[in-house]
Amino acid sequence: MRRLHLPGFSAISNLNIANKLGLIVAVMAVPIVALLVVQFFAQRETQQQAARERDGLEYISTVIPFLREVQLHRGLTLRVLAGDTNSVETRNQAARAAENALAAINDMDSRHGDRFGTHDVVAFLNQQWAAVKDSTSSPNVTNEAHTRLIQEGIFPLLATVATRSELTLDPGLDTRAVIAALTESLPRLTESLSLIRATGTETLITRANLTPTDQQKLFLAAQLAIAAEHAAALDRQLDIAIGENPEFAASLDPAVKRAGTVRTTFFDMTRGQILTAGNLSNTAAEGYFYMGGSAIDTSNQLLAAAQDTLNREFDQRAADARQQFYLFGGGAIVGVALALLLAVVISISITRPVHHLADVADRISLGELDANIDIESDNEIGRLAESLRRMQTSLRAAIERLRQRRQQAA
Repeated sequence: MRRLHLPGFSAISNLNIANKLGLIVAVMAVPIVALLVVQFFAQRETQQQAARERDGLEYISTVIPFLREVQLHRGLTLRVLAGDTNSVETRNQAARAAENALAAINDMDSRHGDRFGTHDVVAFLNQQWAAVKDSTSSPNVTNEAHTRLIQEGIFPLLATVATRSELTLDPGLDTRAVIAALTESLPRLTESLSLIRATGTETLITRANLTPTDQQKLFLAAQLAIAAEHAAALDRQLDIAIGENPEFAASLDPAVKRAGTVRTTFFDMTRGQILTAGNLSNTAAEGYFYMGGSAIDTSNQLLAAAQDTLNREFDQRAADARQQFYLFGGGAIVGVALALLLAVVISISITRPVHHLADVADRISLGELDANIDIESDNEIGRLAESLRRMQTSLRAAIERLRQRRQQAA
């Protein structure tokens, strides 16, 4: 019979049975280990994504208060420039609150700026805020400066964090809908509400006992339409989340209804007290400004209402990934261990009788024809043992015949 001459074949063929079985188990374990490695990296990526999203959501929740304080500072500054000296201290308080909120953003940027790429836009926020916080320019210049800070600083920062933290790429439809609502529709809605509040209050103060100008009416009407569009987009996105996830339904639904009610009241006040009113009353300015602030605040409360649920979603996703890895890894380890145990058992079941038969064969070769063959089985080793027994019998018979012939010859 012609022998194979493959590379390494001789080395393998010369291995004992236990080593051959161990080699088989090792080869079988290779794809299992490879799958474990793939599973580990997938699980680690899921955990890292959950951590990025949690950090991104924390970053966003730090930016929203700064947006709120800048909007409030703009409205109060316009009131002061319109002659409302009683609002000076309140404006200064808003400036201090904005400073604190900006400090929190700077802290977030120091922690996550390299990963999320926010250094440049945060630098712009600091530069632009320094230019507007003590502004005593005309209402138009002040309004434009605050709006530039929001449009070119805060909004891009929210978009950058949402994108770089992969919040907008979240695999869950409900989570993506909430993120889109909180980082796109909600800030733009509150900005429209803030512009309505600031312009409407300024109009009530400066046009007391007069009618609003056509330009003021046009601006307020346009902002009402814009705010209504952003509110509709916000509601659509949150409806998707609420429909997909019962937890969002429990946390968001009351906040959505409350924000919608307050927003509608503010819209009605804008139309009734300014757009369709006769002569304006400056005594209505304080209540109007307060209602505008309530519309903004109740809208911003949607972030707080959603944040706990979002964080639980991220944590649960990471925990599920870990559990899946542990279950898969545990099953793989148990499988390999069972294979090793089975290899040991098979090796013992083969090598022990083989060693016994080899010992018997040695003893027979030395003339011990009565050596006991202690193997009874129906497999190949049993048939080999039976062959040795027949050989023993044949040898004893042959020796007996030879002995008898010698006796007869003598």
